[in-house]
Amino acid sequence: MLLDPRPQLLRPVRVRTGVAVPVVACLVLAALSVAFLPSTPSYDPWAWIVWGREITQGDLDTLFGPSWKPLPVLFTTPLALTGDLAPDLWLVLAQAATLGAAVMAYRLGTRFAGPLAGVLGALVLLLQPSYLRTQLLGFSEGLLVLCGLLAVERHLDGHRTHAFALGLAAGLLRPEAWPFVGLYALYLLWEERASAGPASGSGHRGRSRWSTAALVTRSRFWWLATGGVAMVALWVLPELWGSGNLFRAAERANSPNPGSPAFAPVPSLAVLGDFAAALGPVAIAGLVLAPLAARSRAADGEGRRGVTLLAALAAGWLGLVAVMTELGFAGNLRYLFLPMGFAAVVAGAGIAWAAGWLATRRDTARGRRIVALGAAALAAAGLGVTAALELPDEAELVAYEAQLREELPVALGQAGGPRALLDCGEVAVNPFMVPWAAWELEVHTRRMLLETGGPGTVIRARYRPGADPMPAPGVLAGAPVLGRTELWEVTGTCGR
Repeated sequence: MLLDPRPQLLRPVRVRTGVAVPVVACLVLAALSVAFLPSTPSYDPWAWIVWGREITQGDLDTLFGPSWKPLPVLFTTPLALTGDLAPDLWLVLAQAATLGAAVMAYRLGTRFAGPLAGVLGALVLLLQPSYLRTQLLGFSEGLLVLCGLLAVERHLDGHRTHAFALGLAAGLLRPEAWPFVGLYALYLLWEERASAGPASGSGHRGRSRWSTAALVTRSRFWWLATGGVAMVALWVLPELWGSGNLFRAAERANSPNPGSPAFAPVPSLAVLGDFAAALGPVAIAGLVLAPLAARSRAADGEGRRGVTLLAALAAGWLGLVAVMTELGFAGNLRYLFLPMGFAAVVAGAGIAWAAGWLATRRDTARGRRIVALGAAALAAAGLGVTAALELPDEAELVAYEAQLREELPVALGQAGGPRALLDCGEVAVNPFMVPWAAWELEVHTRRMLLETGGPGTVIRARYRPGADPMPAPGVLAGAPVLGRTELWEVTGTCGR
């Protein structure tokens, strides 16, 4: 038997660690990040946190705010019982999931193409500036990527029930997952039929496992159907409770904010351009190299099959978002983070396979090791340089929002506190900060709708550095200042 000529860095290997150690490590690192690095929930996460509190109070109101998203609220509802700790606990969970997604990118990349592929896959994901910023701001995309990558691993390991459950979880985060969950359910039914064999007593006609009656009596059909119905119900029934409109989430998603790809001359091309720009040149090079190097001696059968599966999932999701954006949906970059996670693993494998092909052309073990280490260093340096150009700006935005969060209770306290402001009348706030202010004031988001004239209070700030303070000065123009910090100003018609 010939020895494998590839250096250890380029040989596929199963990562067989238990669940407890990675989970605890990710939670501890996330807790340290929340404690010592600037981070705060942003618009959507604040809404989920507010909705979790409202559910515990039996008074859900989803009429205003972002689209309803079931899975985060399944977490923020029990977290609401911790009171003021709920926002930070959600941040810990969201950031732990982000780290967990990187762990899964490493595990799959290592399984398909060796440790170099695993490390590069994790780095492509973690060093993507927009992805990293959204996770520091408490968005759920890290949880989505974790569910997607873990579902792929569970499927490859033969744990179909786990994979389907994780697909349902992804479907509770993004409706784009629904077609994939449905197709996987059909695949599982076909797999069960195929493994069952012909039914006994089928007679000369050979009628067998394909009968509808036999299908619906099998247990797998029922738990697949139950899971699908539950997934849809968790999207629409809370909206019926909170807003009286079963389809408010879909209507909200079809009302994109200015600047989204939906307003581009060709929305689908804008989506594809955003995806490529977010991945960066190193990852794009890896995606190009993957099919070219897949037939070399550096790639084995399972690695090729796994990478092909991830590439197909990424392409399918990306194409679906492109089509939806053409139809008027927002097409925001956040919708592309799951295919970005899949593509990160594929890119890492492509670079590793190309390095393996070069390495096997060297005559000595030392030469092969030099090629492998050189490829690792070159790719990591490229990722680092790309990230270094963008991360400072993203970090500045996160730090600014964290300072806004820190100063808001101070400004409200100077103005007399939440109760005094609410007793004065309605409250207006920057529209990008409505759920945030609703959390601090302990009211529904609909209370943040003061029109000009008052009586009431205006809580004014810039949502981004350099932006105009909002609401505009015309709202309660000339009202006295009740509280002021570096970033906030509170004016109102009532005295302290």
